[in-house]
Amino acid sequence: MRIDAHQHFWVYSPEEFDWIGENERVLKRDYLPPALQSELNAQGIDGTVVVQARQSTVETQWLLSLAHEHPLIKGVVGWVDLMSPTLEEQLQRWQSASALKGFRHVIQDESDPNFMLQASFIKGLTLLHQYDYAYDLLIVASQLPQARQLLDKLPQHRIVIDHIAKPDIANGDGFAKWKEHMQSIAEKQNVYCKISGMVTEADHQKWQEEDFIPFMDVVFSAFGPERVMFGSDWPVCQLAATYPEVIQIVERYVARMYPEFSQHIFGLNAERFYRL
Repeated sequence: MRIDAHQHFWVYSPEEFDWIGENERVLKRDYLPPALQSELNAQGIDGTVVVQARQSTVETQWLLSLAHEHPLIKGVVGWVDLMSPTLEEQLQRWQSASALKGFRHVIQDESDPNFMLQASFIKGLTLLHQYDYAYDLLIVASQLPQARQLLDKLPQHRIVIDHIAKPDIANGDGFAKWKEHMQSIAEKQNVYCKISGMVTEADHQKWQEEDFIPFMDVVFSAFGPERVMFGSDWPVCQLAATYPEVIQIVERYVARMYPEFSQHIFGLNAERFYRL
């Protein structure tokens, strides 16, 4: 299968999606599976992994209901309070939901840089591992030092870095530090990386395909093509690019640099990581 390993659905409301700014009007509407299906068909994508966009268990249940109705959804990355005293009970109830493959928290928005290093948070991640769930690590580049400390404590967990940890692609600031941290994290064989979310970290109006090459060079060199997976970040990507543009950035790079691993990057790695 060809898999888009990172996309979102929502029914828009200003209250629940207050992270969508005034200049991001393209996102201020409903995005549901039928709207994505034509894009997938045009690009030969067989299915997706849908990732939470709201931090509530209601979101998890809603995404699971979508997965039940729409075969294009091959896996769900939901949300759960990892520090909840009832976490294990919740995970036990979800064991029958075969589409649920993992969880995510929007760590990038936490004001405390050490949020992810709290003992209760790490305990929650350990429970996810015990129940065989993967974890999407959503951080920005400045949080990579804490992420390295976290990953030191979780040597067996299936963890994927979302959006190549959101480096400053538009200006290139901090590239050397981002590269150093990513190389260090990639030494951990249990950690994967999503080539996703790049266009929204670039200049939305003036980006060129060449802008992304140094960043993809780092990711592929560090993690290897066996631990990298493509994700569109649709519909958020539409702030800066169309679905075809997003996939072509990665397809052209892979065709030039890692042609023998195309099936892995666009499917097999996601299947293995999420156990689709």
